[in-house]
Amino acid sequence: MEIILTAKETLQTVFGYDSFRPFQETIIEGCIAGEDHIVIMPTGGGKSLCYQIPALERAGCAIIISPLISLMQDQVLSLKQLGVAASLWNSTLSYDDVQDLKQQIKSSNVNLLYVSPERVVMDDFLVFMADIPISLIAIDEAHCISEWGHDFRPSYRHLKQLRSVFSTIPFMALTATATGRVIRDIQESLNMQGAKVYKSGFNRPNLYYEVRQKKNTMAELLSFLSNRQDQAGIIYCQSRKTVESMTEKLCSQGFNAKAYHAGLSTLEREKNQNDFIFDETLIIVATIAFGMGINKSNVRYVVHYDLPKTIENYYQETGRAGRDGVDSHCLLFYSYADRFKHEKFIAEVSDEKERHQLTFKLNQMIDFAAKPRCRRKQLLAYFGEEDISIECSFCDVCKNPPKEVDITILAQKILSCIYRVNQKFGMVMIVDVLRGSENSKLIGFGLDKLSTYGIAKDTSKSDLMDIMGHLIYLRYVHVVGDDYPIVKLTQSSWDVLKGEKTVSMPIFEKGKVRQKKVQTITQHLPADDNLFDQLRHKRKDISIRLNVPAYIIFHDKTLKEMATIKPRTMDELLTVSGIGAKKAEQYGKEFLNVIN
Repeated sequence: MEIILTAKETLQTVFGYDSFRPFQETIIEGCIAGEDHIVIMPTGGGKSLCYQIPALERAGCAIIISPLISLMQDQVLSLKQLGVAASLWNSTLSYDDVQDLKQQIKSSNVNLLYVSPERVVMDDFLVFMADIPISLIAIDEAHCISEWGHDFRPSYRHLKQLRSVFSTIPFMALTATATGRVIRDIQESLNMQGAKVYKSGFNRPNLYYEVRQKKNTMAELLSFLSNRQDQAGIIYCQSRKTVESMTEKLCSQGFNAKAYHAGLSTLEREKNQNDFIFDETLIIVATIAFGMGINKSNVRYVVHYDLPKTIENYYQETGRAGRDGVDSHCLLFYSYADRFKHEKFIAEVSDEKERHQLTFKLNQMIDFAAKPRCRRKQLLAYFGEEDISIECSFCDVCKNPPKEVDITILAQKILSCIYRVNQKFGMVMIVDVLRGSENSKLIGFGLDKLSTYGIAKDTSKSDLMDIMGHLIYLRYVHVVGDDYPIVKLTQSSWDVLKGEKTVSMPIFEKGKVRQKKVQTITQHLPADDNLFDQLRHKRKDISIRLNVPAYIIFHDKTLKEMATIKPRTMDELLTVSGIGAKKAEQYGKEFLNVIN
């Protein structure tokens, strides 16, 4: 009991929180006592505190292994703002900086040291570690160790040797995304079979999940953004080319947007990222290279303009929204053509086992987008949390249940057309034949003479493409070829053609619910109260003055609570969630002046 009381005091005085979240207390108590743990918590669920508090309670220096410099920099900066002695050892340090850091560590002036997985297993670093007291070793983003994870990093595999070298030191592996298979792989790869495993749940109740078919996608995106012009958001695209063209389009429409992808210079990437972090830019249009090292708390939406390759990627990327617990929107645009882009990439993978794994994960992602089932329950089920008691009511399927529409006749027309053209053409040509197009290429092949020519002329091209994509999803149509994909019938096709099976398709009612703006933090305040905005302006002034991101100073959620309870004294300010003694000392007077 004595241990956890000290930890609670640290939670309150350093981090500014009154109580622990589920499992945190047990994990922290166990780690302080020297036990090993594997921790699976959603983004924003409080994983970092599980090793940060033990690092302050146990003697010695905690070694925190993290995959990205930006991620480590963000953590170190946040901890320093709390008055915690945290440092980063990476390749950017000069020889003199390294010597100074070593001396600081030897003098017990560093509580947490952040390093990369590559550096921590270097001989010179291991020799140095052997000469200092180590309180614990934490491995962040631990899914990177697993070949079954979505972000496998071979360097993580070498971390196993740390277990034999530092056998008496508690280890903690942490991740937000791990299936049962990945957890088992982490246990095996780190020799942590005896570690206690804690899963606090993958549900992010403040995230609204929505999937839309790709139709007039840019127009829909512009409409979506126009309702959120004062909010920060991330738009993910599959290619650099799309990132560049979309950024240009958004800027031409008056949106404050910047691009982020590997093709930009390091200087430009860092500038665009920092502009986003410091709220100088509201929209980042990026490839998946963006976001892993960002802990920006007030991202209000994440848009996937293209289908992610795995559910883990989708979960991790959408998890960058609403880290402060405020309602946020996750919008995925999806077309069946996205599948072919990913399959083309998968076909180039030489290892058969890896190809099979990538295909399996892609199919899971397609199921998520195509199935008319609660998005939240699909995500939870994927991560092994099939809890039928969870009431969602905060996704497109639950808000606006789709209607199952019988498309058997159109399906028969499509399948018949594929058969009539001898299964030698792609989707576009099939649609042109069905609609009676006068395309010269079509006529040149004599396809205008077929009995299926023009038999679906009253159905739009986009609807026919959607239906054909749905037939592909249902395995009634098969696509072969990479550069010139053609559609073919399957054995199941004949059941539909013969009338032995009917085909239905989920259709969402257009316009219903989808344009409803997710309620933001300012909408919870009284309509006549502008205090929240004044506090945000003060935070931005401090952010610029100190050259630190605004969310490092205080999260929006903390400002909201300030604006609600209006503390008048320093003691009252300390009752606000997220304000510890150090931050109250640093910033309290300025914010109290705004309130008073």
